[in-house]
Amino acid sequence: MAKGLNLLTDRQIQVLKFRNRGLTQEETAKQLKTTRENISILESRARRNINRARATIETLQGLGLAARLQVKPETPVLDIAKIILRKADSLNVRMQLDCIDLLEKVKMKARNKIKSKKVVKTISITLLPYGDLIIE
Repeated sequence: MAKGLNLLTDRQIQVLKFRNRGLTQEETAKQLKTTRENISILESRARRNINRARATIETLQGLGLAARLQVKPETPVLDIAKIILRKADSLNVRMQLDCIDLLEKVKMKARNKIKSKKVVKTISITLLPYGDLIIE
C-alpha cells in the first residue's frame, strides 16, 4: 500500500502480526519492549480501524461505486488483468496500474492462490472508484 494511505500505524501492524501468530498480549509486549496495556490499546485501535475500513468499502459497494470481482480457479493468470480492465471500463474507472503492474500486484497479494500460472483458489478483488484494488 502506498505510504500515507494505510489506516494502521507501523506499531499496530507489528502488534497484529504477533497476535495473529498466536502470541499473547504479554508475550507481544515483551517482544516489543512495552507494556501489556499498551499492546491492548494498540490492538484495539487497529481492529477498530480495520472495521472502519471494511465498513467504508461496503458503503462504496452499496452505492455502486466499488465493484467486487471473483477470479475462479483454473483461470489463467494472464487473464486476470483482462478481467479487471473490462470491469473498470464498464464502470468508467481509470486504473492506476498498467497490465504488468496489475498482474504483479495480484501475484504478490494472492501468491498462495496461484500455482503454475493458474488460479487454484478463488481470488476476491474489489475495484475502487479511483482505480485502486483490494485483493483478498
